[in-house]
This record gives sequence, C-alpha cells and structure tokens, in this order.
Amino acid sequence: MSVVAPPQHRSRYACVGAPSSRRRFLRHLVPIHPIHATSSRIYNAPVLKSPDREPLLTGPFIRLWTFGFITFFSAFQLLPTIPFRIMNLGGSKAEAGFFLAIYTYASALSAPITGTIADHVGRRILLIGTSCAFIVFSLLYGVVTWLPLLLLIACIHGILWSSILASGAAIITELIPVSRRTEGMAYWGMASTAAVATAPVVGLAVYSKGWMTLCLEMSALSVVMVILALRIRGGTGRSHEPFPAASQLVDWRVLAAACSLFVISYGYGGVTSYVAVLSMERHIVPRSLYFTVFAITILISRIFTAPLGDRLGPRALLYPSLAILPFSLAMLAWSHDRTMIVSSAILFGLGFGSAYPSFATFVLARSDPARRAATFGSIILAFDTGIGTGSFLTGFVAEHGSFAAAFLVAAILSTTAIPIFVYTSRFLVEPTPSPM
Repeated sequence: MSVVAPPQHRSRYACVGAPSSRRRFLRHLVPIHPIHATSSRIYNAPVLKSPDREPLLTGPFIRLWTFGFITFFSAFQLLPTIPFRIMNLGGSKAEAGFFLAIYTYASALSAPITGTIADHVGRRILLIGTSCAFIVFSLLYGVVTWLPLLLLIACIHGILWSSILASGAAIITELIPVSRRTEGMAYWGMASTAAVATAPVVGLAVYSKGWMTLCLEMSALSVVMVILALRIRGGTGRSHEPFPAASQLVDWRVLAAACSLFVISYGYGGVTSYVAVLSMERHIVPRSLYFTVFAITILISRIFTAPLGDRLGPRALLYPSLAILPFSLAMLAWSHDRTMIVSSAILFGLGFGSAYPSFATFVLARSDPARRAATFGSIILAFDTGIGTGSFLTGFVAEHGSFAAAFLVAAILSTTAIPIFVYTSRFLVEPTPSPM
C-alpha cells in the first residue's frame, strides 16, 4: 500500500538527506521545520512564507518613493517663494495669494479628468510626460514677468500636478502587498511629508542667490524626475473601456466619502497658510516650530500606527484620527505659548498623519483597480479643494475677526468628519470575490 500525504499538507513536506531514488517518495513524508529551511532548498522543497512578511520596501517601491519626494521637494521650493517673485514684479499680496489659489483649485478640479486619462493612456507614460513638462515650466517661471501669463502658467502647472499625484498614487498601490496596504500608503505619504518639512528652507536659501538660480535648480530636479520615471516599474496597464462620459469622470461614491477629508483638509489649509503669522502675532519663536513638530510627529507616528491599520482594519485607525483633529485645532486657536502650540502640533500630526492612509486603504478595497488613478483623482478633488478653501476662508475670518475665531471655525467643521464618513461609506461596498 502506498503512503501519500493529504493534499492540503503536501506543500509542507519534503525529504531530508534521502537518497535520490527515494527522494520523491519521502518528500511527502518529512515535515519541514523552520531550522531546516536552508537544507530544504537543496531538494527544491517549497517553504511557506507568512503573508504578513510580504516585502514592502522593494526596489521599485523605493524608486517611486524617491520620485514622489523629489516632486514635492521641487514644488514646495516654488510655493513659498513665488509670492516674493510676484511682489517683486509689482504684484500685491492678494495677487500672490491668487497664484496659490489658482494652482490649488486647478489641481483639485482637474484631478478626476487627469486620473481617468492616466488609466487610459498609461500611468507611467503620464508620469514621464508630465516630468518632461515640469522642466519647461520651471524655466518659464524664471523668464515670464507678465502677471496674467504667470497666473495662466500656474493653472496649467496645477493641472499637470494633479496628474502626477493621481498616477503616482495609483502605481504605488500596484507595488504594495494588499496585506500591508495601510502601512505602504503611510510610507508613501512620508515622501511628501519629508519634502514639505525640508523644501521651504532650501527653497528660500536658494532664492536668496537669485530667482533664476532657483528656477534652474527646480529644472534640474525635474530632469532627475524624468530619469526616475523611466525606471519606474508598474503603471503600464491601460483600461480598454471606452473613455467615460463627463458625468462619469468623478466617482461620486468616493467623492462623497472624501468629503470627510474635505472638512479636515480645510483646517490643514489654514494651518499651512497662517500658523507662522499666528506665531509671529503671539510672539512664539521660532515661527517654524509648529511645522517642525507637525512633520516629525507624522513621520514617527506612521511608522508605529500604520501596521495597526492592516491588522485591525482601516476604520480602527481612521475614527480615532478624525476624533483627535477638532481638539488640536481648538487648542491652536488658544495657543499663546510654546507648550500649547507644540501640543496642538503633536495632536494635529497624529490625527492628520493617520487619517489619509487609512481612508485610502478603505476606499481602495472598494474601488475598481482599472480606474485606480480616477479614484485617487476623486480623493484629490475633495482634499485639495478643502486645502484651498481653508486657506482662503481662514484668512478672511482672521482679517475680519481673529485667528482664534478662524481656527475655532476649522475645529467645529472638523467635528463633522466622522458623521460624514459613517453615512457616506455605506455606499462603498467591497466587491464580492467571484466563485472559482
């Protein structure tokens, strides 16, 4: 009578030190112990790997992460310095703010369209083409002196920016194991966080050497972006579905759920635009203290909290993150010393740093992979619109009232994030696996 291991256990058995004539027979009988893993490879025996150990920080992931870092590093050298350029050309502070508003809204409103284009022409192709265009735009900023033309360039640049955001985020999901998606999205977000924390200081230092010097440096960074984009793996697939009608460009279910991000990015827009001014008015030094603590908190917290989202589910991380944010903004409204402003920055970093990756993980599990760039386009539409609106209205309320009132408005608005998500997430249903 022959002895054969049950089918469900065969992959766990192999021979150890058996003669060649008996190897195939005994392969089914001797279980592999972890300490014999090296020996088992000699006989080509399979060794099971835990799905929790799927590699995340692979070469393709690191290359795309570096591409994202350089993209944000270049952009956030431009955004803090372009107001000085506009005012040197005779523009007002309002016109300088208008540049940032046009750039942000152009990115937000075009994101569903550019995301859909990326799904149809190829996400990697769009990254390469947009990176080439960034070389030209960096040089145009250096030579254009007519303000209306500069604002037009800002509009087109913002549209191209949205295509990079949507395409890059879609490609990174191809490189992240599903079992580590929250952790992977958190690490992907660190590219922009690290860039935003360091780029303004570098940009202002380079700008002190001359505006054209800064533009040439940004152009050189765009060349590096092109080189990295050419080496990116993934993003080569294309959707073979007909290009959707205008009414279908936006994934309305995703956009509705992303309104929970809108109400928190409103506060983020106010923070990024005016927390330095608030610090100056309240004699809190250094003025960059809030940004520094905020960025460090995000970087550290994502390392420790993101794996929890994969183990416990994205909601387990999302709800506490959204709940923290109103307290952080209310604390900022009444911050008059370093202790208060540092406490607010820590809470805001904890909440804001975990909210986006956990939200993205939740949505990705309930969206069509073939339209992943379009999905991110709908998220960007809500997120960036919130930033632009928050930047504008926080300044308006502060001018006619106070910064305390402005950030209290942001705090109250952020309390609606959880109710919005609870209601709208019901319409995002996870697809049922097809029967084998």
